[in-house]
Amino acid sequence: MDEEKIKFLKEFGDDYGYPNAPKNIDEIRSTEFKRLQGLVYLDHAGATLYSELQMEAVLKDLTSNVYGNPHSQSDSGAATSEIIRAARQQVLDYCNAPPKDYNCIFTSGATAALKLVGEAFPWSDESCFMYTMENHNSVLGIREYALNKGAMACAVDTKFENYNDLTRSNLTSIRLTPYPVQRRCTARFSGEKARANSLDTSYNLFAFPSECNFSGSKFSLDLVKTIKEDSERVLEGLPYAKHRRRWMVLIDAAKGCATQPPDLAKYPADFVVISFYKIFGYPTGLGALIVRSEAAQLLKKTYFSGGTVAASIADIDFFRKRESIEETFEDGTQSFLNIASIHHGFKIINSLTVSAIARHTTTLAIYARNALLSLRHENGEGVCVLYGGDAATISSYGFGPTIAFNLKRPDGTWFGYREVEKLASLSGIQLRTGCFCNPGACSKHLGLSHLDILSNIEAGHVCWDDNDILCGNPTGAVRISFGYMSTFEDAKEFIHFIVKCFAPMPRPVENRCLSAMKSISLSTKAGGHLKSITVYPIKSCGGFSVDNWPLCPSGLLHDREWLLKSPSGEILTQKKVPEMCLIQTSINLSRGAMLVESPRCEKKLEINFAHCYGTNEEIYEVQGYDRDVDLWFSNAVSRPCCLLRCFAPQLFCFTKSGNVGMCRDLKSKLNFVNEAQFLLISEGSVSDLNARLSSKYEQKDHQGEPVHVDAMRFRPNLVITGAEPYEEDNWGRLTIGKAKFTSFGGCNRCEMINLDPRCGQLQKSKEPLATLASFRRVKGKILFGTLLRYEISEDDLRFEDIVHPHLQVGQTIHPCFT
Repeated sequence: MDEEKIKFLKEFGDDYGYPNAPKNIDEIRSTEFKRLQGLVYLDHAGATLYSELQMEAVLKDLTSNVYGNPHSQSDSGAATSEIIRAARQQVLDYCNAPPKDYNCIFTSGATAALKLVGEAFPWSDESCFMYTMENHNSVLGIREYALNKGAMACAVDTKFENYNDLTRSNLTSIRLTPYPVQRRCTARFSGEKARANSLDTSYNLFAFPSECNFSGSKFSLDLVKTIKEDSERVLEGLPYAKHRRRWMVLIDAAKGCATQPPDLAKYPADFVVISFYKIFGYPTGLGALIVRSEAAQLLKKTYFSGGTVAASIADIDFFRKRESIEETFEDGTQSFLNIASIHHGFKIINSLTVSAIARHTTTLAIYARNALLSLRHENGEGVCVLYGGDAATISSYGFGPTIAFNLKRPDGTWFGYREVEKLASLSGIQLRTGCFCNPGACSKHLGLSHLDILSNIEAGHVCWDDNDILCGNPTGAVRISFGYMSTFEDAKEFIHFIVKCFAPMPRPVENRCLSAMKSISLSTKAGGHLKSITVYPIKSCGGFSVDNWPLCPSGLLHDREWLLKSPSGEILTQKKVPEMCLIQTSINLSRGAMLVESPRCEKKLEINFAHCYGTNEEIYEVQGYDRDVDLWFSNAVSRPCCLLRCFAPQLFCFTKSGNVGMCRDLKSKLNFVNEAQFLLISEGSVSDLNARLSSKYEQKDHQGEPVHVDAMRFRPNLVITGAEPYEEDNWGRLTIGKAKFTSFGGCNRCEMINLDPRCGQLQKSKEPLATLASFRRVKGKILFGTLLRYEISEDDLRFEDIVHPHLQVGQTIHPCFT
């Protein structure tokens, strides 16, 4: 046992690892989570993991018993009904909800439970929907129901004055600070009497999470009593404050239930939503709404379905609801096999106990938080900025097992969270980045104003994209979260990754001294010669090699002049459809035709350049083909698609994921390219990379063959030989034969270079991208290869009949160094 773990256990040994449970944490990991070997999973706030023992029990249950439709009166239907009844009781027991006061309604997930509340709540134009800023989008969506019914909505900030004693009942310790009231229409009343009657019958809803899924900060459940018993003080300063006494409270416990389910006997909330896969991993697509019986009677449901009515008549306006609250709101047949499965999940949790899970995961979160805060760059500047808690509050149990943060460089600039996520994936660490569907917490903790958010949206930023830094500031954060099966080794490996990749800083590529370049003449030194030329007619499909090929204003003639598009408008790339690399292409210039073939298609396809028709797209001009051509490609990639040809080169690029975006070359005519007209790869650089891969393989106890790559792994247009490794990094311009080119610098690589074009499958190995990341990383990019633009004078561009030069294998490279 290493010294760091000894120190950790000395401080947290009583709480870490389930010392009083049937199995300790090491036994749990070795017997129930064997699939995690070599993987660090830190996204339990997104979805925790199911136990292999749990799944074995589910399989045995489903293969040993016959569960029929619970609406049937057969023995199998009756057995299912009994399983569902027992499952409801388990859910109520988990939240200590008295059965005489609460009911459990199964839904398709926590989001469906929240939607049910929103659409059935008795909104009026005198109602108010109040919610904390740190709420998930699924809670914010309730606002639409309220505002559409004329009600007001208001976000609030919460402040707990006795923060370190959140379990103590003290209503005066909670303060709410309201944001501006939102309202879509203003109601007008004919008289004071009508208004008074409306106020007497109006209901209001307050929503908060038991634990913020962004920062992990917990909310005091005293909020339930504060809202219900002290609403006049809470609403001080809001319109109609003195009238608003009929308050109901909703707790979003989807995240918090995994380690601290709300005690509803002590804190009688009206609605609580939970999600089972957040607690024990399986099943997904199943949640529950725990509703107080009195509150359920006020919900107004319009739709009825099978199972929710006692009787109905088809040809007249008549139906009668069932009396049971559960039967009233569970439309159709319940997901009864999933419901039957939750028993086995609860069995796992109960064997450990929720309190022990909370203590175990909290120790890991405290260790990771303290370690992140202690990291320093060589100049003394902190590496990590934590959100939702500082050093003074970390030692309290006011936080769940979730940590949100961003990382800074020594000069104070930010590392992009997508860079962190990419490098973590290469290191076998699974985490999450972004705003986690919690825009209020994100803007609050990152200090983003409404103007900042709108500016980011105008700049093209949307959820799940790669725009992690805009105007010098992060648009989201990195999040790690621990689950009941997480270990100290998981946390330690994560901290080791942060230290290795972000503190101290790796030497940047630009400052790397190349021994071969210390005394070269910047204008006369040759940079090797051209070894191969490859044209890729269809974006992301296979290319063909030639000894010589004509140039044109958009680069190599016909290079990436075609692409495949799905019926939904998505541009297909190898990142989403690896099978595209199996489509082989060639072009016969004299016949004016492209020949394509695929192992999935019996016949080769010849496409004449003239046989296409015009079509319009929102952003680019393209030409399409007939149904037979589209059907051939649909068969080749096993999904519907159509072939499009670039009708007029544009000034935009496509990202590696197939989205339209701006690229580095903003002056040239471009076909369907990612960043620039050409990609050049040096064999000298590839040889150096292979040497590093071999050395890395020899230093570790690996099985199988070491990874070896050739230049074509990187899908280059031009491969050169005879240059020193990475010499091309410093080329500003170069001449090949009579053609002149400008360099746009290194090509940013992604996991697609781990794709072996010979088999069309992503390797399980993280190579070669992981090795490149260790020495070719610059400001969030992993660079390998050089992007080029073919230079044409403005005078030449005026003449369409200009004769462009050909590139030919064997030509000498004449670079000009920067």
